[in-house]
Amino acid sequence: MRLSILLFCTAAFAQQKQYPNLNAVSWMQTSAEYIGIATGAYQSAARSLDAALADPNWSAAYEQGTDFRALPPAVILDLDETVLDNSAHQARLVAQDAAFSEPVFQAWVGEARAGAIGGAVRFLDNALLKGVAPFYITNRQCDPMSDADATVRVLKRLRIPFDSSRLLCKTSTSDKTERRRHVAAKHRVLLLLGDDFNDFVKPPDSVAERAELARFHADKWGVKWFVIPNPTYGSWERAVGSTVADKLKALRQ
Repeated sequence: MRLSILLFCTAAFAQQKQYPNLNAVSWMQTSAEYIGIATGAYQSAARSLDAALADPNWSAAYEQGTDFRALPPAVILDLDETVLDNSAHQARLVAQDAAFSEPVFQAWVGEARAGAIGGAVRFLDNALLKGVAPFYITNRQCDPMSDADATVRVLKRLRIPFDSSRLLCKTSTSDKTERRRHVAAKHRVLLLLGDDFNDFVKPPDSVAERAELARFHADKWGVKWFVIPNPTYGSWERAVGSTVADKLKALRQ
């Protein structure tokens, strides 16, 4: 009898919705802590921007060439979860107990409903007033030359400083190295801002190697490189594994 009850309870639990991203999305949408961290990161970046402008030898990009002192200044930012807030899309997936898929995300992008991350617009306006060009390197599929493009429309709706030549959309690869190199060829890159390791450097695939590389760059975090928190998704999942079982196995107890 007890065995039957145990088997029934186990089967019932297995059929329940697990909502694996519920806490992460809820934290992003409801916590004062998320607002504080994101806004604080942008305020810290604004202070570093002044220091970078005053130092002609300052560059944040490994792709920067050796002769960059006379180049006009720029900052490079990711879009999703760095400038644009897509947590409503993540909330929709959680409510439906659905997994991420590219077609579903593209449908969300087409709605042009994303918000702005706290502190982002103020930082960008401030940078522009100081003669610093903001470049957006995103893995969205977009057409910066089209006013009808959903990403262009949402940037304009949110009054985010935008120039079609400075929106670098996804190419044949999600690796952003070549696009950073493209910017660095004609601009002195003062700061990098993103929510993913890939927004700063091409990361390795293993958890241990990623951690080692992050420690190697310890002098850049919060000085030249600024991370906006995103616990809902990212390249870290490729290293850990995207299933609940993978993540449980990776936990340190």
